[in-house]
Amino acid sequence: MIVSFAIEGVVLYSEDLDRARAFYRDILGLPLLLDEGHVIHFDAGTVRLAIHRCPPGERRGPAEGFLVMGVKDLGIAYDELRRRGAEFLGPPSSRPYGRVAYLHDPEGHEIGLLEEPRKGTDGYRSVAPLVDRFERVIQALGL
Repeated sequence: MIVSFAIEGVVLYSEDLDRARAFYRDILGLPLLLDEGHVIHFDAGTVRLAIHRCPPGERRGPAEGFLVMGVKDLGIAYDELRRRGAEFLGPPSSRPYGRVAYLHDPEGHEIGLLEEPRKGTDGYRSVAPLVDRFERVIQALGL
C-alpha cells in the first residue's frame, strides 16, 4: 500500500499572539479560522497556518527557515501590504525562479512573496513543474 501525504498545516511560535494575530489577519489579510487563546489558526490557501503561544519561559531561538507565499502580481501585493503597514526588507527583485520580496512577521519569521515566472520566459523553463503545480492549486481553490 502506498501512503501519500499532503501538508495540512504549518506551525510557528509567538511570544505575543495579539501582535501575530494583527500581522497575519490585518496586514497579510489571512482569514482567521479559529482562536483558541493559546493558538490561532489562519487559512493560508493551500495550508492552515497555526501560531502557537510559546510556553512561558521557553523563548525560542532565532527563526530558521521561512514561509513562501505565492502571489499573482507581486507589484500589487507589495504596494497593498506596505499600505497596511508591512515593512519589507527591500523592494521586489527578479530572480531566475520569479520575482520576490521579503518581510518579517513580529517574531522575526521571514516570509517571501513569490510571483512565479510567466509561461514562455526563461525563468518558466527552468522551474516549469513548480509553476504548473502552483497554477493547478490556484485553479482548484478557485482563486
